[in-house]
Amino acid sequence: MNRPRRVGAVVHPARPAAAAAGKELVDWAAEHGVQLRTLDSERGCLGPEVPCVPPEEFAAGLDLVVSLGGDGTLLRALGLTLSDRVPVLGVNAGRLGFLAEVEADDLRAALDAVDAGRHHVERRTTLAARVLIDGRDAGEELAVNDVVLEKAARERLAAVAVRLGDGGPFARYAADGIIVASPTGSTAYSFSAGGPIVSPRLDALLLTPIAPHMVFNRTLVLHPDEGVRLEVLPDSPPLIEIVDGRAVRELPPGAVVEVRRGRHDALLVRVARADFYRLVRSKFRLADGLDPTS
Repeated sequence: MNRPRRVGAVVHPARPAAAAAGKELVDWAAEHGVQLRTLDSERGCLGPEVPCVPPEEFAAGLDLVVSLGGDGTLLRALGLTLSDRVPVLGVNAGRLGFLAEVEADDLRAALDAVDAGRHHVERRTTLAARVLIDGRDAGEELAVNDVVLEKAARERLAAVAVRLGDGGPFARYAADGIIVASPTGSTAYSFSAGGPIVSPRLDALLLTPIAPHMVFNRTLVLHPDEGVRLEVLPDSPPLIEIVDGRAVRELPPGAVVEVRRGRHDALLVRVARADFYRLVRSKFRLADGLDPTS
């Protein structure tokens, strides 16, 4: 990545630490001759002088995007930049997460490191979910963490038929929902549903049922080239398609969701060598197993 001359910012508007970091970003950009832009929906977060654009125009021509918030803000930033292949620097202005590497107090030092080329870009496997309703293409969504089919009716179970790769039917699931996650998403909803933690350095897809009412209740870890086809069965209530935590559309019985590896990896800017397992230990408060007296 070249020295950033055009930088976009995605800001969590409700977090004071994100607003303070935004002012720091504006000052740094002015000192270094960097052009900033942000989103129409976040107008005013970086002050009146920073131009705002709609989401479809945000990533075009940018060298870097800075995400100011938590992991949710960073996922939103990555979703906006996947197709344009713009790397994203995550600045943590929330709770401890797995994606945003830089703390808000360290923003200026991180920007200086990126400007001087003291950084690397980490690639993460993504997902693409194509939806068919009544046999017609209803659109494609891109995800960094996961694609979830979840029931809206509390009193009824989701009924979903699953096909894997180019094979025939694999299983019919009766559950509260189905998650297809990337390795990055293995520490999110998939983990809460009983799935494994998977190194983000792997290329894989994870299929995890949510509260399944069946004997087979394990996560499947698939090769990234093995797509997943999910069909909402006639005896299922309508389901909700949720992409990286964002509800996208209702899926009536008969709807099909085809999930495969995304065409473009997510690009995360790192200014230090990220220690994924240290984050796991910290997030889940794991003891290190070492005897402090030895």
